[in-house]
Parts: sequence; structure tokens; C-alpha cells
Amino acid sequence: MNKRMGSLALVFLLAGVVLFAGGKKESGGATLVRVGTEGAMPPYNYVNAQGEAAGYDIAVVKAIIGLLPEYQVEFMPTAWDGIFVALEGGEFDLIASYLAWRQEREEKYYLSTVPYLWNGYSLVFKDGRTGIRSLKDLEGKKVAAGLGAAYTVQLEEYIKRTGANIEIVYTDGNIANTLTELEMGRVDATISSFVTTQLTADTLGYKIDSVPLTDEGWSAVSIHLLFPKTEKGRELRDRFDGALKQLMDSGRLREISREYLYGKDLTTKEALEADA
Repeated sequence: MNKRMGSLALVFLLAGVVLFAGGKKESGGATLVRVGTEGAMPPYNYVNAQGEAAGYDIAVVKAIIGLLPEYQVEFMPTAWDGIFVALEGGEFDLIASYLAWRQEREEKYYLSTVPYLWNGYSLVFKDGRTGIRSLKDLEGKKVAAGLGAAYTVQLEEYIKRTGANIEIVYTDGNIANTLTELEMGRVDATISSFVTTQLTADTLGYKIDSVPLTDEGWSAVSIHLLFPKTEKGRELRDRFDGALKQLMDSGRLREISREYLYGKDLTTKEALEADA
């Protein structure tokens, strides 16, 4: 009986060690922060040739972690259609994946109170095409749009409000696939950011053109980190907010933006508008 009790005690002790270690990194005892990212939207987030998450979103999180030595980070590329479900299921602790502010997101999740990027949308089409300068010019045309993306919701609302005859061709949000649809003539246009589309077009060897989308309701949008609406999520959000403010004040965030985004400072709305 004593041997059996001793064995059980050892089992429970080991289980406790395993449970404790599950929330920590082995080296230094720093808490592991798991970051979900799509990994398919360069230069914001992608998977490089070494199979590692890379891009602006990733660089910002790494800079934040550099200011918070109590944390270590692991990036988890996840398909867009499952990324929110994975966050809610506890598979990771936050999402860093070019997520624009939306009212419904703020109601359901904790967003970083400090945006780490601002961006506006452009109408993108194949080079040489004329006659597309605004949303009104999309009448009778096909527009590729990522399912559930902020700009897609705005386009849906525009169609509903105006009765415009615009056919939305829903995509998985992968800009490379969208540009291929443009190149093949299966869609007439898409809505995206200049940085993303130009970089991807250069990589694919496609020639594109674009015009800023200045229609009412399409002003610059803020980009945020997203956390689960739990006590742990709020605590992590607050810690990340503090580090983001430091990066902003020191100018480091601006440096990261210029490094990854064609030399542009897109870290504030004022900087974005001045560049435009």
C-alpha cells in the first residue's frame, strides 16, 4: 500500500510539473505567448523560405516581446477561415494578422488600444485598363473580395445601400490568388492596399494599376492586434499596449514600417495622409 501511495504521489507530482511547464518556455521561465497569423499576406505576414513566420506584423510583435522579457513568443500560421475559431478555442493567445478595426470585433474581442498600422484601400485592376476610378465604375463588373474581410463588408453594405449591380466573387483572402484572377480576366477589379498588391504583383510578374478609393466611408483604417475577451486576454493586451506606446515614442515602430512597407511610414493616420 505504501509503495502504491508513493507511486501515485510521484505521478501527481510529475503531472503538476507538466501542467506548469505547459504555460512556460523551458529557457528562463518566460511565459509563452502563442501568436496566430494568416501567413499569406505579404509583406504584412507570410511564411519565408525557412518555413518561419515573417513580415511587418511579425516584426512588430517581436519588437514588443523585446520590451517584455517576461514573455517568449511562438508564431502559428493559420488559415484565415479558421483563425478566429482557433483564438476562441485557446489555440493561441492573440492574432497579429493585419486586422482592421471593426465595431463587431471590438465587441467580441479585445483590440490593442494603440494601432500599429494605418492603411487605406485602393481599387486594383490590370494594367492598361481604363474607366475604373471609383466604386460607381464597378457597375456591372466582377470584384474579387476576401470572405469576411473588412473591405468586403463595406462593399456589401455599399451594394445594399445603393442597389449597385456589382458581383462579388468571394475568395480566401490570398492576394496572390486574387491577382491571378485579375490577370486571367476572370474578375475586373479587387480592393486592397497598395503595399500588398504591388509587392505580390512584382513577385508574380503581373502588371497592375490602382487608384485610391476615396468614396464616402472608405477613409483610412487602423490595424490592431486582437486578443480573446478574457481576463488573461485583457492583461496581455494591456502589457502589449504599453510596449507599443514605447515603440511609437522611440521611433522604432516607424523604422519597422519603413523597413517592410516600401520605405513608407504608415504608423499613424497623419503619416499615411501626408504620404498620400
